[in-house]
Amino acid sequence: MPDLPRHITGRAPAPVGGVVLLFALFSTPALAADLPPPFQATLEVLRNDKVIGEATFAFTTDGEDWVLTSRSEGTKGVAKFIGFEENSESHGDWQNGGPRPLGFRQTYQASFVKRETTADFDWEAGVVDSVHKDGENRLELEPGVLDPASIGLSIRAGLAAGKRAWDLLIVDEDEIESQTYRAAGEEALNTPIGCVVAERVDRIRGPQSTRYTQTWYARDLGWVPVQVAHGKTDGDRMETRLKSLALDGEPVTGLGPCPDG
Repeated sequence: MPDLPRHITGRAPAPVGGVVLLFALFSTPALAADLPPPFQATLEVLRNDKVIGEATFAFTTDGEDWVLTSRSEGTKGVAKFIGFEENSESHGDWQNGGPRPLGFRQTYQASFVKRETTADFDWEAGVVDSVHKDGENRLELEPGVLDPASIGLSIRAGLAAGKRAWDLLIVDEDEIESQTYRAAGEEALNTPIGCVVAERVDRIRGPQSTRYTQTWYARDLGWVPVQVAHGKTDGDRMETRLKSLALDGEPVTGLGPCPDG
């Protein structure tokens, strides 16, 4: 899920994705090689347990090609006052059991600030052209490099195949960054669509870092990401929680409450 910019959180925005709720859903567990079917999701965005915004996401496919889009906006408090809005689009194809991004674009605005970040992949030439707030870079590609929005797609494919840890390479503006994720165990979550048993996946940072990013992927809904939490253990916390979900055009409802305890 996209982070909110520094104007709202007091810190620089993190990449879409990983967290990125986002990010690509399907209705029944698929083989790791399968391309997930379409989805639509609406989520609420909270800061320190107070709702400040809403996000919508859509994943569409055409053969082996996919497109993932998101839109977030402030609906309450400071986020609404400064007119926060974020839009992103990632597209690519599906190869070797996972996503291969071809293009990524993210824009956000708040108050009088507007920013755009793009990444255009040329796999034949082995380069990705990144344009960001500090300039432009041409970076050498390695097999498996992702854009920020396709992190969740890669983790979901791994969960479907029984994977528990990921070392991923991500285009992060002026560099290819290595990020590590690890499955932390199952939890039962009460959501507006009912009880969801989800595997929590944590981003692993250095021992001195107080930052955390956690994403919950729904086990029985094709590893749909239904919740994201990130922040600092000694500071603000941000959460994105599922409000509604449609898979292959069909609403998901009535799963029943989680049992007590």
